[in-house]
Amino acid sequence: MLRIKQSVIDQLKSNPCSAELKKALTTAVELEFSTIPPYLTALFSIVPGSNGAAAALIQSVVTEEMLHMTLAANLLIALGGNPDIVAIGKSLSYPGPLPAKIDNDLQVTLAALSRPQLKNVLMAIERPATGDGEILPGETVPEPTPEKPGEFASIGKFYQAVLAALAVASELDPELFAHPRQEQQVDIDKWFPPVRTAPVNGYIVDLKSAAQAIETIVLQGEGIDFAKLALPTDGDGSYAHYFKFGEIYHGRALVPDVEAVSGWSYRGKPVPLDSERIYNFLANAAVSDYIPGTPASLAAQRFYDAYLLLLNSLNKVFNGQPAMLDKALGLMYQLKLQAQQVAQCSVGGNASNLVAAPPFMLSH
Repeated sequence: MLRIKQSVIDQLKSNPCSAELKKALTTAVELEFSTIPPYLTALFSIVPGSNGAAAALIQSVVTEEMLHMTLAANLLIALGGNPDIVAIGKSLSYPGPLPAKIDNDLQVTLAALSRPQLKNVLMAIERPATGDGEILPGETVPEPTPEKPGEFASIGKFYQAVLAALAVASELDPELFAHPRQEQQVDIDKWFPPVRTAPVNGYIVDLKSAAQAIETIVLQGEGIDFAKLALPTDGDGSYAHYFKFGEIYHGRALVPDVEAVSGWSYRGKPVPLDSERIYNFLANAAVSDYIPGTPASLAAQRFYDAYLLLLNSLNKVFNGQPAMLDKALGLMYQLKLQAQQVAQCSVGGNASNLVAAPPFMLSH
């Protein structure tokens, strides 16, 4: 699971003011966005028309990560801030830890969909925190979350700290949500599937709606609370991200199981993963990895140009033009088409099945 520097939380607790909240929420936007390139890389590695169940599960996670980024951005906007999506997108580097030194132990890579990539990266990003004796579906023995007292804390605790700081800040400043700039916030009902736990339209206008937004992010991300004996769902009947990736990894759907220690097991209907219908992507690809003038280089540059257009479009969405999300979603579809063009280019010679991967970086 992801862990964040304890100092980020400590600073928020010691000084729960608007400025610190804006910094924390900017970190939240960065975090939610930074998971999208590894998830999209896995999705784009699926040969079109194949592995439909796996593709649908990954697509649903990407959609929810976009929702989380939107809710975090709406929170930031309500407090008078705006995220710089272009700067965030350009700053990402793989392999490496996620932004704000989140979980230095986890090296996030961009790679084709495979069981190792699922286990070591995608599921590792989303794994719920567990303590002694707590076991997740698919595990044979408890695997407590490693702790580094005073150094790292869970992302769930980070969001709890944000909510606690919002409560204190609103008491100290009754005008905290007086001007939430609702006209700049994104109406999630227009662009995302219905979410029962989210605030109406996704608008943040007070402490209650802020709490609902944070609850949605945490439930869909981790989706389990051992203290409350919660089920591994997101509150809207769908499994949280770790378990969706788990279904692909284990090859079967997650179902209730009274014989399992966790009460759940991957013994449901098959979720097949045909590795022969997965492109063998060059890992952690950057535009600079391809020889200038080659088909791979030209296709990679077109993909990166489309990615930059998407970043600029999203930046406008969260900086006063929320209706631009329609164009941004269209650009995401264009990005998929460009990725398919990149994947048609071999980069390993005639004896290799290694193909070019869509680059989310200009250079390493």
